[in-house]
Amino acid sequence: MKSVSVPMLISNLKTQSGLGPLFRNLSLVRLLFLMIVVAPTVSSIVYYGLIAKPRYVSEAQLIVRSVKSPKISGLDAIFRTFGMSSSDDDASAVQGYLESRDAVRDLEKTVPLREYFSSSYADVFAKFPRLFRSDSFESLYEYYLGRITLVKSGHTGISTLRVVAFRPEDAQTIARALIQRGEDLVNRMNERAQRDAMSSAQTHLERSQANVLDAQSRMTAFRNRELIVDPTSESMKLIELVGTLRADLAMTSAQFDQSKASAPSGPGLQSLQARARALQDQINAETAKIAGNKEALASKISEFEGLSLSRQFAEAQLMTASASLENAIQDARRQQIYIEQVVQPNLPDESTEPRRLRLIITVFVFSFTIFGMIWILFIGAREHANG
Repeated sequence: MKSVSVPMLISNLKTQSGLGPLFRNLSLVRLLFLMIVVAPTVSSIVYYGLIAKPRYVSEAQLIVRSVKSPKISGLDAIFRTFGMSSSDDDASAVQGYLESRDAVRDLEKTVPLREYFSSSYADVFAKFPRLFRSDSFESLYEYYLGRITLVKSGHTGISTLRVVAFRPEDAQTIARALIQRGEDLVNRMNERAQRDAMSSAQTHLERSQANVLDAQSRMTAFRNRELIVDPTSESMKLIELVGTLRADLAMTSAQFDQSKASAPSGPGLQSLQARARALQDQINAETAKIAGNKEALASKISEFEGLSLSRQFAEAQLMTASASLENAIQDARRQQIYIEQVVQPNLPDESTEPRRLRLIITVFVFSFTIFGMIWILFIGAREHANG
């Protein structure tokens, strides 16, 4: 009796029973299972269990606020419900900056970012630069985005900053530097807003100041030319003098008439008459100084009043411009924004990443899901072929 080996027996069984295709399908399934499920899961166990180095997370919470508390309209209240309020623009600007290339450039000026990310405490798969990537700025930026997250809560308005590094102090230093860069951005935004708000008011103020100086200069030139400080005041003095002279003339004329009536040939009549003529001549001369020709005070008063009115108008404009500038400054201050740190960046004393067991389970579930989808497609294709 001949002895039969086990492989030969299995081969004869496959041939005689027609189970060959089934055994081939089972071999293919095993191969797929090994490639899609077992290999990735084992690799994740090896990496996260033996190779991956601990990472430390420093968290900070901050909020972007404005000095001014705007009134909330009905439409704005509806938008706030869906997280679409315009008051979120400032926080979005800060978040956009912290996630930008400019933030990385500014950060490198104060923090040895490349040194932190390429630390000897990191494993070869996690450190910077990545495998098969160059040590370029673009690679650093992509790596940076994978190490920081900034998420804003739609209900509280508080943004949470998370920084992952391979040493606790590195994570805390980066978080502090990022918040400082955000505050610098806010300060620049405030300065620009204040400068833009005051630019027009400052220009109007400077123009008003120039108008006042010009009006004052023309007034001084007039006084130097005419050798008179205030024609109006001088005319008032002359009017008072003429009034006094007229009163003296009236009194002298009365005395003359009285003396002539009482003593027609008295010796005092001539002196009274001469005095009356002298008073009249002086009255005529003083009156001519007030009005009568181009050199009279009347024409000078007209020019002086025009200059005085121009100066008063310029001074009024200057006061208005000064008030406008002060209002612009106050408005700019009310519109200023600032970053308030709700929670300071912490110094982690324990590694929280990578979450090894969770990642291993995630790899297994994801791989098994893919295997299951392929297996379902394979079964469906086989039944379709058999049918």
